[in-house]
Amino acid sequence: MTGNNVRTSCRPLFPRLGIMTLSSEYIFSLMRFLSRNLQQYTFNFTIHNYNTRYRIQLHKPSAALTLYQKGLYYESVRIYNKLPYNIAELILQNKGFLTNLKKYLLEKAYYSVEEHMNDLSDR
Repeated sequence: MTGNNVRTSCRPLFPRLGIMTLSSEYIFSLMRFLSRNLQQYTFNFTIHNYNTRYRIQLHKPSAALTLYQKGLYYESVRIYNKLPYNIAELILQNKGFLTNLKKYLLEKAYYSVEEHMNDLSDR
């Protein structure tokens, strides 16, 4: 399809072809759910009145059940809180959150969700 060698890594090919990896698709789907159901989530700035750097992060609910921690609600909070600040703040302005997120995920081409969680290059 691209004329590259069989042993060539696909990571640089994904952004060039405009294809998101499976992990990036999962992250994008969770963030689409979050943006459409934002009224169900609580931001840190609604919990207290202090203007901290974590004010636009979502308040992570306390949960003891592993089933709940692996669920849609909890996982979307966990992934949102690891997004770069410039993308995360767009969800409050209701403009361009999903488009900018898609550009970001296309550029990064994550092979796993944990790779996104451990990425410190944009924070």
